[in-house]
Amino acid sequence: MSRTPSAGMAVVIVLFTLVAGTGCGSNSPASDAAGALPRTTGAVSPSGNSSSSTGTPPSAAASSPTAPTTPATAEASSKSAAPTKPPTKAPSSSAPPAAGAKPPPGSWPDAGNTGVKPGIKLVPKKGEINVNTDGAVIENIDLVGDIRVEANNVTIRNVRVSGPQGGDINNWGILQWVGYHGLTVEDSEIVGSSTTEMRTGIMDPGGVVNVRRCNIHGISKHGIDTTQGVIEDNYIHDPFWFAAADGELDSIRISGSPDNGTSLLIQHNTLIDTNTVNGAISMFETDGGQPTRVTMEGNYMATWGFCIFAGGASAPTSYIVAKDNVFGAKFKDGYSYVTEWNRHGTGNVWSGNTWEDGRPAPLI
Repeated sequence: MSRTPSAGMAVVIVLFTLVAGTGCGSNSPASDAAGALPRTTGAVSPSGNSSSSTGTPPSAAASSPTAPTTPATAEASSKSAAPTKPPTKAPSSSAPPAAGAKPPPGSWPDAGNTGVKPGIKLVPKKGEINVNTDGAVIENIDLVGDIRVEANNVTIRNVRVSGPQGGDINNWGILQWVGYHGLTVEDSEIVGSSTTEMRTGIMDPGGVVNVRRCNIHGISKHGIDTTQGVIEDNYIHDPFWFAAADGELDSIRISGSPDNGTSLLIQHNTLIDTNTVNGAISMFETDGGQPTRVTMEGNYMATWGFCIFAGGASAPTSYIVAKDNVFGAKFKDGYSYVTEWNRHGTGNVWSGNTWEDGRPAPLI
């Protein structure tokens, strides 16, 4: 399905496994899919000493996927479902992206109220952290590398994950693996490098994931990629543009359907990229699953492309709710705040959305 405008569209005993190295080539989906990682019995803290678990299972309903796919297949499906649409003029990937739009005055998420909490001392680490214990807590780490979660109800908080300088592609910053659920990521920062592409900030081919008060930036494809859980109070902004990523830049990507009994709430986030043709929230059919049970409420979105790509004007999407969102006004010619909205889908609701200046933003 094309995203080109057309006429009519206006992550207790604490142990850890740390894979050293700055290249993070070990997180390639192709190599991971070939064999399981060694199992460990604990989680990760900065000191590696024993401590009591402070994790709390997330409140959202969790269930294992009924038809799991690997990140490799998920990405392949995504690319087949969403034709590429690179910007007319690609920003240089050798320097930080130019400052984009800022949220309007008020209580929107920004760099001052998202990311690692003030006063937290972070311990430096490098490589890939593998988490294999249910209920583990990973906190207070400044990691150059990535985190891979193969456990349920893991909490990651006050962590900074950044891509290495001058290495292989980072396919993700944080990954919840297939068959696991209940990951909570909160008060953390995930940032890509201008020389080593980080494709997805938080990738979830597993079950429910909850992301709160995170600052995610410098990503080349998807800030958060999931179909179920809660995404709230985050600041996702200013991606890097890499030609190898095919220009598929989305702050939040939804590919296919959530598991039975689950849904996705996207609430009170700031989603900004006014430098590339992208989407703030994009929904696509994947492996036969159509987007459903997605609520987008009270978000600020400013993009150069479409703010919401809604899955298909005639596709069988259902229970897609867009309510009380605010849209910036800097669009490339021919783009706007919504496209491919199915007006006749069961339970689909468009209500109370406005431009930044307060004018109504109706379906066109």
